[in-house]
Amino acid sequence: MKKILILTSSPNVVGNSNTMATVFEEAARQQGADVTRLDLNRVTGSGCCACMRCRTASDRCVVQDGIGDALKAFEAADVLVMAAPVWFAEFPVSLRRFVERWQGLVDTAFLPRLPNGKRAVLLISQGGGEDEFTDIPTRYAGMLNWLGVKPCDIVRHCTADKQAITNGTLLDTVRQLATNIISG
Repeated sequence: MKKILILTSSPNVVGNSNTMATVFEEAARQQGADVTRLDLNRVTGSGCCACMRCRTASDRCVVQDGIGDALKAFEAADVLVMAAPVWFAEFPVSLRRFVERWQGLVDTAFLPRLPNGKRAVLLISQGGGEDEFTDIPTRYAGMLNWLGVKPCDIVRHCTADKQAITNGTLLDTVRQLATNIISG
């Protein structure tokens, strides 16, 4: 049974990125996956504080808070799904503080500490066209690759008029991706 960790980062529970996360979650559960979903807006904790204890006193981040628990869930998961809107050319801080703590997921030589075989999915909604903010998924996929998490599948909802997802094709893509990952 595959373990899936879904992290959402929009406070709008019926927003586009949360809608994509819900469709992914439902499809994964239907395929028999063990799914954990965390709303990072409700998870307590901070980003990296640069204490460097993950390098000197431990083999992981030593800060014990909700973000630390999310990191442990990431380590245990087979698939990490991050669902995020793009606000002012970046993901929300609720997700970025989790990403900052990835510092503890690499050793002193900056080699990944995560077990092999993990993959990731980025579910992104942005108020802009397909040609805007293309650096964001590329950058996050690159960071995940650096951690040894690959492949990184990306589904983007792009609309200049900030409309809600009404395109069943996009949600079908998310559903099919979840089904393929779980059954593959």
